[in-house]
Amino acid sequence: MWLLVIVLLVAPAGISRVTVLNSFASYEECKPERDRIGFAMAESYPQESNFRIECALQEQKPLLQLIRFERAAPRSFIPKTVSE
Repeated sequence: MWLLVIVLLVAPAGISRVTVLNSFASYEECKPERDRIGFAMAESYPQESNFRIECALQEQKPLLQLIRFERAAPRSFIPKTVSE
C-alpha cells in the first residue's frame, strides 16, 4: 500500500511530523495526487518550504493510520423570515 503523506520539517507542538493524507494501491495512483497537492501548496504558500508531500511505500503492518474526518449528515438550511 502506498501512502500520500505530508512531512512537516518543523512541526508545531501537538501536531504529528508525518500525517497520512490518503492511501493508494500503487505508486502510479499516488504520484498524480502528490504532484497536484504539492504544486497547489507551493502556489498557495510560496514563502513556506517547511513541508514535503511524498508517496511512501508501507509494506508491513500499518504504523500510520489514515485519519478521515466525516461530517454529520447535511442539514437543510431554511432561512427564518422576519415577521412585523
